Amino acid sequence: MAFCKNCGNKIPDGATFCSNCGTPVEDVNAQAHTQQYQNGTQQNGIFDTDDTTAEFDPMDIKENKIMGVLAYIGVLVLIPIFAAKDSKFARFHATQGLNVAILSVAQVIIYWILSFLIGVIFGGSLLFGIGGALIAILNLVNALLNIAFAVLAVLGIVNVVQGKCKKLPIIGKFDILGKFMK
Repeated sequence: MAFCKNCGNKIPDGATFCSNCGTPVEDVNAQAHTQQYQNGTQQNGIFDTDDTTAEFDPMDIKENKIMGVLAYIGVLVLIPIFAAKDSKFARFHATQGLNVAILSVAQVIIYWILSFLIGVIFGGSLLFGIGGALIAILNLVNALLNIAFAVLAVLGIVNVVQGKCKKLPIIGKFDILGKFMK
């Protein structure tokens, strides 16, 4: 048996209002479910990005899905940037794809610079010792970043195919394209 949060009157099970003051009865199970859902979304928040699809024209989405897919395939991001300038949908995904492409290129450049520096500093001890350990760690980090960028590209393509405009996790908030092309 529950008690009214307003007047303290006993409320029988299944009642929706207090018989004494008329205050709505809070459903404890619904509150627990809501709290559990909120906790779950906080834990999964990295992949739960804003969906702005409602702001886009359905016809634009339908006509520019191919351009959206191209935006996530490396250098092909240039095609929607220049060929679909007037499509808000293609532009959105070109921005997301450009973020992935630029970070992928930056990662490769940094990898090669660090590999070169480790080679110069540790010379012949790249197979064993500290140099070998550093190269192994660098290769592991490089592989993990390659996988992360591939996952982001696949997430972007899935969003395009589903006709959604959801920003990519972590890197989706950056608008590099908007800063240079208005």
